[in-house]
Amino acid sequence: MRLLNNSVIFSCLSFLLLSCAEEKLPDERIYEVRNIGLLSTTEYTVGKIIRLSDEFKEEDSEWYEYYKKYGERKILISCRAKVKAGIDLTELQEGDIVINGSTIEITLPPAKITTFSMDPSDIHTEMESITGLRSSFSQEEKNAFLKQGEAAIRKDLASTGILNDANENAVAFLKEFYEQMGYKKVIVHTSKEND
Repeated sequence: MRLLNNSVIFSCLSFLLLSCAEEKLPDERIYEVRNIGLLSTTEYTVGKIIRLSDEFKEEDSEWYEYYKKYGERKILISCRAKVKAGIDLTELQEGDIVINGSTIEITLPPAKITTFSMDPSDIHTEMESITGLRSSFSQEEKNAFLKQGEAAIRKDLASTGILNDANENAVAFLKEFYEQMGYKKVIVHTSKEND
């Protein structure tokens, strides 16, 4: 009788432990995706032409300013930037992933620009024209123009669709990731900040 009681108790404890372990296992594994960290899923190469025309203006009426600026200066500089966008999976919070049986539902953090680089070898002076008594553009002035070009590229990034592409690629990656973990239905929501 005592052996039977011990067997029943052991069976019940084993069942409880196994059922608890099964519930905790998915919770531990579903957030493993955070270990990936920054998931850059999209890369664009964006070009920009920076044009500047520096001419004498009637407002510069003093003789010194007139002779100093007699003539005109024009410059065209082309530059290219490599831009990557993706999702920072370390930003996934508790509650961003919900499990209901074999269905998993994930809400992603917003896509963002992960890297922005302008290689000096991709920056070229396409045209420079100096007339009259004008001096050439200094390297300091050219650097200032490049900063304007970088700012213009960053400003125009939203219209390129890079963040939407990053979201779509992250959704495809996560669906595959969780399907391989055994989930039958994977629903991924992108953040409202990028919609």
